[in-house]
Amino acid sequence: MKNNLLSIDRRTLLGGLAAMTMSTTTVPFGNAADAPAAKYPVAMFGKVFKNHTYKQLAEILRIVDADGVEATIRRDGHIDPGRSGYGDEIRQMVSTLKQADKQILIAATDVNEASPASRELLTRLRDADVMFYRLGYYRYAGDLPLMDQLKRFADQAKALAALNEELGMVGIYQNHASGDQVGSLIWDLAILFDGISKEHLGVALDLRHLRVEISGSFETATEAIGPHIRSVYLKDAKRIGPSPDDVVEVPLGEGMANAKLFQTVMRWVDPAPICVHVEYFGQDPIALGDDAAVIQANKTDIATARSWLA
Repeated sequence: MKNNLLSIDRRTLLGGLAAMTMSTTTVPFGNAADAPAAKYPVAMFGKVFKNHTYKQLAEILRIVDADGVEATIRRDGHIDPGRSGYGDEIRQMVSTLKQADKQILIAATDVNEASPASRELLTRLRDADVMFYRLGYYRYAGDLPLMDQLKRFADQAKALAALNEELGMVGIYQNHASGDQVGSLIWDLAILFDGISKEHLGVALDLRHLRVEISGSFETATEAIGPHIRSVYLKDAKRIGPSPDDVVEVPLGEGMANAKLFQTVMRWVDPAPICVHVEYFGQDPIALGDDAAVIQANKTDIATARSWLA
């Protein structure tokens, strides 16, 4: 695909929304009286655009009408905290996006414990006005009792929540449809976050993974973790056969994730960014010049997300 959407005349691009004003609370978005666009800015997951410059990323955000990006600030991400000078890279990305009235709405990280390295990264994010970050995952090991493992992870989460409170950060944990990841069962997140305020650490409920993993009981499971839901991740899939693996990724709204489910879940969500993930073209970084279809897909799915918010 060589029809690069980045060559479109700027006059045809959708304009960005006004920059969000920091509130006096720990949450840098609107309150209950604000319009949905102010309360729930829409992020585009930037994983596949790792090969793009920050300026090119900002242009893509304009095209797709996203308020900002969920930037991969993790091992092998757009910014790797293992590299010397990564703090400067964070500031450079923030500055470049700000020139286009965009921002890093969520940082996708490897953080899952209150270690010195976690403190350093979260402090750098906070100092760059990035207040929300996604955790790395907790994974079950087959040779240990599950509940013992979950208790250990819960202790780690409590310590991390305390660090978030100290720094004024908000951590969110995304559920995945995977046998070894904490959260694939959904109900285990109620145990993981028991006693933790979602103002400091909560669930980013992924509707695709919720429905792929759970069939008839997904509403009950969602109710169980409702008080811990802090954000919503939007992508979609549909079943094409009887096997649990007979699933294909589809545009948002064409599969098991729909407006009714979204609106049911959103009653739990305080003002926070929501994120759209497009995975029906794969998840590998794409090259400039081969990105037109993926950019268009993000634009379409973000438009669907905005229609659901409205």
